[in-house]
This record gives sequence, C-alpha cells and structure tokens, in this order.
Amino acid sequence: MGLFSSGKKAAKLAFVTMPMAALGVNQLRMGNQHIKALWRSSFSPACPECERGVLLKAEDDPQAFEQVPKGKMRVLHRWGCNNCDFALLEEDDVKQVKAHAARYRNERVKAQLTSIERDEIDRIARSHQLHSRAFFIASVIAAAGFIYMLASGAGILIALNWLSIGFALWIFGMKKSYRSWQVSSGQLFVEGAFWFWFQHQKWII
Repeated sequence: MGLFSSGKKAAKLAFVTMPMAALGVNQLRMGNQHIKALWRSSFSPACPECERGVLLKAEDDPQAFEQVPKGKMRVLHRWGCNNCDFALLEEDDVKQVKAHAARYRNERVKAQLTSIERDEIDRIARSHQLHSRAFFIASVIAAAGFIYMLASGAGILIALNWLSIGFALWIFGMKKSYRSWQVSSGQLFVEGAFWFWFQHQKWII
C-alpha cells in the first residue's frame, strides 16, 4: 500500500505538477486570485468605517424586513466589512449598499470636519496624495512587467495578469488622487465634483 501510494505521488509529480509548473499554470492561478481580489475591492462597496475593506453579503444571509410607504416591505440582508466589524442592513442590491455606505461615510466625515483644524486637513490630504503616488508607481511597474513578459516570450495569459494588475492599481491611484483633492478643496459633499476634478484637475499629484 505504501509503495503504491509513493508511486502515485511520484507519477503525479512527474506528469501533473512539474508540467503545470513549467507552463506557468500555478503562477497564472495565483495571478487570477490576486486580480479577483483587486477587482472585488475596486467594484464592491467600500467600507465607510475603516475605508480599507469592502462590504460583502453575509454567507449565512440573515434577513430582516422594513416597511416602506404604500405598505410595501423591504427585505434586508446583512452586509459586513471583510476588514473590520462594521456591518449594515440593506437590500440585495450593490447600488443600494453603496448609497447607504456613502450616506454613512458622509455623515461621519462631516461630523469629523467640524472639529478638525486646517493642519490636520492638510495632513489627511497629503496622506491621500502619497498613497496615490505609490499606486501610480506600482501600476507603471506592473505595466513594465507586462511588456517584459511579452518580450521574453512568456504566455500571453500570464502577461495579461500583469496588465490587469496595473490597470487596477491605476484605478486605486486615481481614487486616492481624487480623495486628496476633495479633502484639500472641501468638495466632499458636492454633486458632480468628480467630473469637475476629472476634466479640470491634475490626476497625478
């Protein structure tokens, strides 16, 4: 039994594990997992409390009900942060969750700004600015990795992993740059502020 088990492991190593490693399948899987995590953090509702995690619907999915005008009922689900203990109840609709999280964050930030001095506001804007630069630099490195992979003859799928990571990092850099402009200019609760910044302000600061 032990000899058969050892032979099975050797055969798997020789005919499955080693060829997959040579073809870069394992690296491709790791890259896909990383891209999935970045994509989810980019498009899932951001946590309004810690601003580092994203809000995900609870796996056990406890439900609650809320009555709204005209006698209708809303079915609410628990959405929790994957980084902190923050949670809220909202419909099974990402747009609704984003709007709920935005209202909560705006109220929290508005309350904080009333007691923050200008030096502290500048410090927060500077922090966003530094994070933005770090993301932009990392996105350029990822783009260079994409070009290097193509030039060295690596598989196109592996090279595309680098390009996708670079794109996600660029989005993060844009987000942090916008946050820096919002804080420094006081445009935190102005409708249409993003498009004004996008069209008239510097993206890379």
